Amino acid sequence: MMFLNTHTHHLSHQSDVLELYNQFPNELNLNAKIYSIGIHPAYINSTTIDEEIDLINHHILDKNCLAIGEIGLDKLCETDFNLQIEVFEKQIKIAEENKLPIIIHSVRAYQEILHIRKKMNLTVPFIFHGFNKNEQLLQQIIAQNCFASFGKNLLYNKNLQIIFANLSAKYFFLENDSSEIPIQEIYAFAAELRKISIEELQQQMAENWKNVFGFEIS
Repeated sequence: MMFLNTHTHHLSHQSDVLELYNQFPNELNLNAKIYSIGIHPAYINSTTIDEEIDLINHHILDKNCLAIGEIGLDKLCETDFNLQIEVFEKQIKIAEENKLPIIIHSVRAYQEILHIRKKMNLTVPFIFHGFNKNEQLLQQIIAQNCFASFGKNLLYNKNLQIIFANLSAKYFFLENDSSEIPIQEIYAFAAELRKISIEELQQQMAENWKNVFGFEIS
């Protein structure tokens, strides 16, 4: 079975790995088999927003574009926060209109993002990538029909390991984001935490990809 990587900035080109590669509108990598596309809050350029939104609208017509993202809000980056919200909401509308899930980047802005989701009455799922927070926040995410994606922090954070080990399988994904850690290593550690085989974990992830991205592993 395949190792499904829900969010990455690196293409491994391994035959047993399928990666949802993060794309930026102005920097499309044509070597990616499948991808998400979006304007990251840290890289918003006020002079090119309209151009990049047009590019997103164009590329989501590609059957290999499975999601919008990573997009979101980041209180530690230099981009004006109100501008971040404006660009975030523009991209959310595209996702909702086209029924595409959204890969979420959140830095100290979970409550704002969940508030926007509720305010806009969204139906498409959010996947909070690189989740590294507490059980209470995770339950708030799940209550809004959203998901968490776990990556390198799972290997080191004891509290996160406990949360992950007890989480229903249908609410999570696995990723390596921008790290150099092989996705196979993250799967092996995650399977050990949940006391299941790697093959069982791969099957669970395949089901989640089918349910959320509409992507069936052949």
